[in-house]
This record gives sequence, structure tokens and C-alpha cells, in this order.
Amino acid sequence: MTEGEELGIYFTLMSGGEPTVRKKDIIKLAEKHSSQVILLFTNGTLVDDDFVAEMKRVGNITLAFSIEGFEETTDSRRGKGVFKKVMDAMDRMHKAGLIFGASVTYTRKNTEELASEEFVDMLIDKGAAYAWYFTYIPVGKDVDLELMATPEQRAYMYEKILEYRRTKPIFIMDFWNDGEVSQGCIAGGKRYLHINARGDVEPCAFVHYATCNIKDVSLKEALSSPLMLAYQKRQPFNMNHHRPCPLIDNPEMMVEMVRESGAYPTQLNPDETPEEFAEKLKDYSDRWGQIADAKWSKSCAAAK
Repeated sequence: MTEGEELGIYFTLMSGGEPTVRKKDIIKLAEKHSSQVILLFTNGTLVDDDFVAEMKRVGNITLAFSIEGFEETTDSRRGKGVFKKVMDAMDRMHKAGLIFGASVTYTRKNTEELASEEFVDMLIDKGAAYAWYFTYIPVGKDVDLELMATPEQRAYMYEKILEYRRTKPIFIMDFWNDGEVSQGCIAGGKRYLHINARGDVEPCAFVHYATCNIKDVSLKEALSSPLMLAYQKRQPFNMNHHRPCPLIDNPEMMVEMVRESGAYPTQLNPDETPEEFAEKLKDYSDRWGQIADAKWSKSCAAAK
């Protein structure tokens, strides 16, 4: 974090696992790096009054609570009673006047629920200032491709979030569908990178490859490592910014970058080659490409 500040980086995300198991250490970091904003992606189950009081004291920590939808949908994935614990934690944060939000992953099973006005209004009523929307990414050899939101559902989510930005007092970010705003993929050190629990420096939290470890190099050196350079010279990965991602939208790019940089896999069970990943995503990327190209042509025509 110190090296990041030297480079002008003042926004740090922490995910897990569950980062609040280290909440005492995180409070110490927040004290030391008082100019940083620290965002924790959390399941909310360890957010008690003492932690809320400490967050209010240091003033630079925000929580994004991970939920899957309403109670039944959330508890079916995260365990019975988790939804109520999240709601209680949100109430504590809201009462203390702290800024917080939500983090949701939309799949084929819950896209319509997460895109519903009822769900967004529930977040607003609880006091959430923002929400991260992520689409399910099938990383790993034995994942369920059928759990991915369909291209049609992805397009539906895009339109719903645009509607809520115009009409609702909450800031919603869609990590994939906002490529038009960010001029393509933000990863690879363009605006963002990821360091995993072992210290491997990855272009993105969803891209499980690296060419260096933060224990061996500085952050500045990591930003110019072979895999990061391979990323940066190809960005944007598609001139259609509705197709920003080298994983699910342009999977052939991921193959090129891994092979060119000599990157090693960082997954716990690295039993899938980049070629195998690209092949299993080809049908999805082709179908989304047709929808995205039509949307992009319409946007370009409107801009003229």
C-alpha cells in the first residue's frame, strides 16, 4: 500500500475468503494509510458494533456486502441465516452514518431477481450508497457453464442498470457492461490489478495467471512484468466497448497473452489450459458478440 501511494494509488480493494477475519489488522492499515480508501468485499457475518465503531473512528473503510438476491436466494448459496446477518450489519452501518454498498453476482438463476426494482429499492431502503454487479465467470475446469447468465440476460442487466442510474439514488457499477464508460478493460495495470493470497500479481481477480510475485518485486516492477505488458499493448481488446473482456468476450486474447508472456497458472488446481478455457467460452463470446455489435452500432449511430 505504501508503494501504491508512491505511484498515486489511493483506492485499495480487499476480498477473500473473508477479509474481516483480519479486521484488527485492517484497522491498523487504515490508520497508517489514512489517505487511502479501503473497500472490503464481505459476507457481513463478522460486522459487529465494535468493528462499526472502529470503522467510524478511522473513517476510510467502506464495506460491500455480498448477497445473491433476497433471503431465499442468498441463503441457498451462503448458508441459512446469512441474509438476516447482512441486513443487521447494514442497519449498524446505516445507523453509524457510514458509507457502504452491496456486491452481487448475477447468474442464469438470479439475474431477473437482482435486476428487479424491488431488489434495488431494498438496497436503497437499507441505506446502501452503491452496488457492484458482477457476472458469473466460469473459471476452472469443472465449473458449470450453464450457470453463466445468458447473453440475453447480460443485455437485460445492462439496460436495467442504465435505467436505475437515471431514476434511483444509488450508484450501480457493472464490472463487465461498463466497458463503454471505461474505454474497455481496466485490468492489467491500466487502472487495476489483483494480488492473490500467495502474492501472485494477476491482471485481474478473474484472470488466474501471473509472471511475478509481490514478495519478490516492487509494485512498480510488477506493473511492467511480462503479462502486464502483454495486456497493456492489446488494450482495448475490442473496439466495441460492449465486448471489453479478454476472458469471456475475446477469449483468444487470453491465450495470446499467456503464451507470449510465459505466464504461470495461479489456480489451486491448474488443470485447464488457456486454450481449453477459450474453447469452452467460444459459443458464449460469439453469441454475446452478435448482441453487443448490434448495441454498439446503435450507440455509434446515436452519437452521430
